[in-house]
Amino acid sequence: MKKYLLVDGNSLLFRAFYSSFGRVTLTTTSGTPTNAVFSFINMLFNINTKFNYDSIIVAFDKGKKTFRHEKLPSYKDGRQKTPQELVLQFPIVREFLSSANIKWYEIDNYEADDILGTISKKLELENDNLIHILTSDQDMYQLISEKTFVLSPQTGTSDILIYDRYKLNEKWGIEPEQVADYKGLRGDQSDNIKGVQGIGEKTAKELLNIYNSIENIYKNIEEIKGAKKEKLINGKEDAFLSKEIATIYIDVKMDFCFDDTKIDYEKLKPFFQKYEMLSLVKKYCQNIEPSKNLSSYKIIDVWNQSYECELNSIYIEILNDNYQIPDVVGIAISNDKGTFYFKNLGQKEVNIFNWNENAVDNEFQSFLLNKKFDTYDIKKTIITLKNMGYNVNLENFEYDMMLATYVLNSSIKSNFDSHLIFLKPEYELKTFEEIFGKGAKKTKNINDKDKEEYIIEKSILIKDLKKEVFDKLNASNQYFLYSDMELKFAKVLIEMEIEGVLIDTNELKLQTKNIIEQINILEEDVKIDFKDFIDLDFNINSPKQLKELLYDKLKLPNSNKGSTDKETLEKLVDINPTISKILLLRKLQKLYSTYLKGFEKYIYADKKIHTIFNQTLTTTGRLSSIYPNIQNISIRDEIQREFRKIFVCEEGYTFLSFDYSQIELRVLADVANVKSLINSFENNKDIHEEAAKKIFGIEDRQVTKDERRIAKTFNFGILYGLSDFGLSKDLNITVKKAKEYIESYYNSFPEILEFKKSTIEFAKQFSYVVTLASRRRYIYELQSTNFMVRQFGERAAVNAVIQGTAADILKVAMININDIFKSKNIFMVAQIHDEIIFKIKKNDVEKAIPIIEDNMKQAYEYILKNYNHNRSSRVSLDVNYSVGKNWLELK
Repeated sequence: MKKYLLVDGNSLLFRAFYSSFGRVTLTTTSGTPTNAVFSFINMLFNINTKFNYDSIIVAFDKGKKTFRHEKLPSYKDGRQKTPQELVLQFPIVREFLSSANIKWYEIDNYEADDILGTISKKLELENDNLIHILTSDQDMYQLISEKTFVLSPQTGTSDILIYDRYKLNEKWGIEPEQVADYKGLRGDQSDNIKGVQGIGEKTAKELLNIYNSIENIYKNIEEIKGAKKEKLINGKEDAFLSKEIATIYIDVKMDFCFDDTKIDYEKLKPFFQKYEMLSLVKKYCQNIEPSKNLSSYKIIDVWNQSYECELNSIYIEILNDNYQIPDVVGIAISNDKGTFYFKNLGQKEVNIFNWNENAVDNEFQSFLLNKKFDTYDIKKTIITLKNMGYNVNLENFEYDMMLATYVLNSSIKSNFDSHLIFLKPEYELKTFEEIFGKGAKKTKNINDKDKEEYIIEKSILIKDLKKEVFDKLNASNQYFLYSDMELKFAKVLIEMEIEGVLIDTNELKLQTKNIIEQINILEEDVKIDFKDFIDLDFNINSPKQLKELLYDKLKLPNSNKGSTDKETLEKLVDINPTISKILLLRKLQKLYSTYLKGFEKYIYADKKIHTIFNQTLTTTGRLSSIYPNIQNISIRDEIQREFRKIFVCEEGYTFLSFDYSQIELRVLADVANVKSLINSFENNKDIHEEAAKKIFGIEDRQVTKDERRIAKTFNFGILYGLSDFGLSKDLNITVKKAKEYIESYYNSFPEILEFKKSTIEFAKQFSYVVTLASRRRYIYELQSTNFMVRQFGERAAVNAVIQGTAADILKVAMININDIFKSKNIFMVAQIHDEIIFKIKKNDVEKAIPIIEDNMKQAYEYILKNYNHNRSSRVSLDVNYSVGKNWLELK
């Protein structure tokens, strides 16, 4: 018996587009949408894996008009217009089918239903054929027979109902041969088929169970009584026309071959690579060629000097993301003498506070101190080695594949798998998840050979791809950004992460105790206030229970579909004062879970936190931090800012904080050459007052607080793509008024509007924008056919130039300052957005302040001078500083 799958191509492609995955933005780097095709492929292959078909045939509608429109011009009228993102994928899915050796058909004047109907009936004439029709179109039920079954996907294609005669009768109470009659009577709104007015689903079934067909119904019309008869007589013409339109035509003239057409997965590789579906290469094209050196690697327990070369590629795999407590899987080293894999070195979870010094390999230690190294993720590599007890020379690490690839394209997810796909899409390497598992299921207890070869191959790829990476950096004029900024900055961050920040554990315990007490009191107060409406087991933290309390029992205004989010609850505070207690309770619970309790697990034996600064996470070059996140502790929130008291210095030291004042506005003024803003900055005027004067035409009076607030909203909002709708919401004004304000702002600062236009035009032409330090941010969103996505792309383009340049300035300042203060009792311990925090000997504070201040102010000039701009800054940078024994005192 041969098994055939006939696929309604349009139906499956639409389903793929609107599936949960299909709504996610998925495009090639050139902006071509591929989400529907990607889901289509996965759905089709999942079905094929399940049933193992001998042949797959796909049919598509061709054009909007068919022979049915000649009989019923309004056929399918009213259907929503096909989204342009989906239209663009129609030819791609056909290209996929051709590449996969899957036959597909489309014929003028006919629908996919007619093509599949014709094929299924031809296949039924042969012996022992089993035919499955994959579709969401219920018209296809009329093709069900003893050999033909309809597969109806319920969720994606993982849950499929198989319709035979029994299943159809169970669903509609009719036979396959009656489907067209059924639709002729009750109509089909989705296809704009009218049917008989007044005859519904129930009556249609009853009539067909008695008379079998529309023809027999009208032959026996005199037997039918009352209103039912009248409706049928009045709708006779519609009944027969509707049946004709709903009937699948099974005699389409077409050439059709019954040869087996198994999918050729290997031939699909170029297609997958062309449309950057590299996960599908890994999933379906399994002929993975080993690396050229993979067969000759040496497994070692200890290092030997005979393995050494002057330049070496080292890769360390750890199971967890937090390399401050790395769970080391293995270490591979590749050089001109071969490739070496440590089988036992570091085969346990370690950190610098519990490592057994006797376990250190002295030969390996000497090797690390005296030779040169390339790696992937220099911070992870060096800090993991240090946490294993090894000393390293930072200057000996000359190349970081992760940083270099991030510089080339910051939009790519920063991990080895994604970077390899970007650099060498044709290369096949299993992913980390394929080797070690995902999430809680991650384990290093796997096949030794798989583990060894995976880690070894990475060390070889670091070495083999280095020239290609450098060629790309030079071609994009970004090599200097990588070598002069990112690589040097990584080494600054390594020192910061190793230094860490001391935590006052007593203060932490005290704050934790106080917060718990406040939470308990508030919870009790809320329950007392609502005692007449709640049960003893009422859970304030349950959105469902809170929703029922507020809107069902208390009957509070339900303006946002039962939402209990912060913004919605804030609107109810004046109606019910207890809501303010709930909001405060949430704030305290977040402080407890995220900070007080949340920080405890990151305090190591030295009573410090050693946060990890993400250098390659953001597309603009800004830093973020994890384990723990120290960059989102609010200074403005009175309750949260108190938490900053736990960050303290050792005896004899103090904190010294420097931050840039309005750095992004100053960069905007310079790059856009906004003369009035430049003048305001250079004359130390209140920038927001000056903007308000221009926006509101104020000449002879003081600017009001509201006017200054509006101007401030503009000055900062303009960097983030301020829209009339967003402004109206922020200022609680009409959209019309917001438009007037925006027009007035751009009339006052025409250079800003010109800068935005030129930046967006550049991004549209080249698909990226560039900071003053040559950092690129690719803006693929501008290629989208979706208006909202394009709008986001325009905002991102403008923001990337300004915010990215500001981030580059901060990096230059930190690099230069670190070079000056090396080994002088002055340590950088944190960077929080535009602020740098130092730990410094108390008696060195006065000497350090002018040096730090000068280097921070000169950082912008350094970029303009060293990145080929051949000009000086039009605006000076302003720096503020503060001193304190804890972080709370720094502001």
